[in-house]
Amino acid sequence: MIFVTIGTHPDQFDRLIRRIDKIAPKIKEEIIVQRGFTKYTPKNIEYFDFTDKIDEYYKKSRIVIAQSATSLIEFILKYGKPVITVPREAKYKEHINDHQVEFAEYFAKKANVLMIRNMKELTPKLLINYRKKPKIDLDGLYNLQDKIRKVIDSL
Repeated sequence: MIFVTIGTHPDQFDRLIRRIDKIAPKIKEEIIVQRGFTKYTPKNIEYFDFTDKIDEYYKKSRIVIAQSATSLIEFILKYGKPVITVPREAKYKEHINDHQVEFAEYFAKKANVLMIRNMKELTPKLLINYRKKPKIDLDGLYNLQDKIRKVIDSL
């Protein structure tokens, strides 16, 4: 199962949900989306807005596609499954600034996580074949904590 989660941030993330919905018919695997406050209603995939049982979806998933929030750290450490991160971007009115881009760049460099900003890169072939597992060590966690502090301080 491919699980897509966009968290609880109140801004929409139609860009990601629309792309997943568009390519879903070409993927012979169940896709479930947690769409949060996104207004777009998918036509080709199962979805829900929120749940208090998100761990069950993480456990069942083969791959997770997630926004670039700090919750990625918990996912990486707890489940170690392949993850693709798609940062929310201010230019699309998905967030108030681009701190998620900074987090995504960090995860890509330090934790073996694939970052996608251009939705055309999110292809059926990629999702069918993606198996790269994330990894982060203790030093990487400390560096990430510093990065998060700097982003918060700049707000």
